Amino acid sequence: MNRSRLPLLGLRAFEATARHQSVSNAAAELCVTPGAVSQQVKLLEEVVGVPLLRRKGRSVELTDAGQVLRPALTQAFQTIELTLNAIARGPRHDTLKLCLLPTLAEKWLVPRLSRFHGAHPELDIQLMTSFREIRFEAEDVDMASFMGTDVPPGLDGLRLFDDAFQPVCSPAFLRDTCPLATPADLSKATLLHSVRRMDDWQRWLDHAGLTKLKPKRRLSFENSSLAIQGAVDGLGVAIVQRAYAVELLKVGTLVAPFDLVARSDNGYYLVWSTARAATPAFRSFLQWIQQEVRSSTT
Repeated sequence: MNRSRLPLLGLRAFEATARHQSVSNAAAELCVTPGAVSQQVKLLEEVVGVPLLRRKGRSVELTDAGQVLRPALTQAFQTIELTLNAIARGPRHDTLKLCLLPTLAEKWLVPRLSRFHGAHPELDIQLMTSFREIRFEAEDVDMASFMGTDVPPGLDGLRLFDDAFQPVCSPAFLRDTCPLATPADLSKATLLHSVRRMDDWQRWLDHAGLTKLKPKRRLSFENSSLAIQGAVDGLGVAIVQRAYAVELLKVGTLVAPFDLVARSDNGYYLVWSTARAATPAFRSFLQWIQQEVRSSTT
């Protein structure tokens, strides 16, 4: 259907009716009469050539075609609403909003932020954490994290570090609780891991040639940050991203009992929409984070 002929009033009337499953409630939301809503939906059905609603007394239910159309319309109207709200608020010139994986934020970015604020005291960072994928077209977020083999289509991005993981534990655990001379000694240890990285231990053990090793016990955590803290507290040996533990390894809070590091083709990325990249805050932060990535890989 040609965009110039889209029945916008009918689409809005149908979406509200389908969301409320009520003509009268849709009419109240749109500030029109129930008869006007019914008429607009009827005209829409004539245009598309199939019924979208079934009337059942005072309520309605969606046909198969209506069930296909409803979520697409709801998402489209939400995107329009969010975009208009963002325009009404005006551009943010001195604030950058980031939404990152929790452990990426806590163990990789936050320890570096003092350097950014030292160089750019006039700029503010708003840092949120989430495991979900960010929809830049519908959310007020400038940059987000992503894990995969490449930047998702339609976005720009920067690869922060590779997916490289290895076992770590506290010096006291290694010295007093469970000396680990070879990887096979892990059978005597408690193995710690994130529930979101369930396969990392097995992938590392396969890499070490210990496919059938059975540990003393396993202890899982909601995220990698908790698994790292468990290792610091002497609960066992954690399998963690090398990038998350590198500073703790440098100062001796954690030790790596084995040099073997397992890797995948994935990487951890900072991604963004091209439309978001115009503000001074964005450009300053991107330049700084690029330097941090270069420094961490040299």
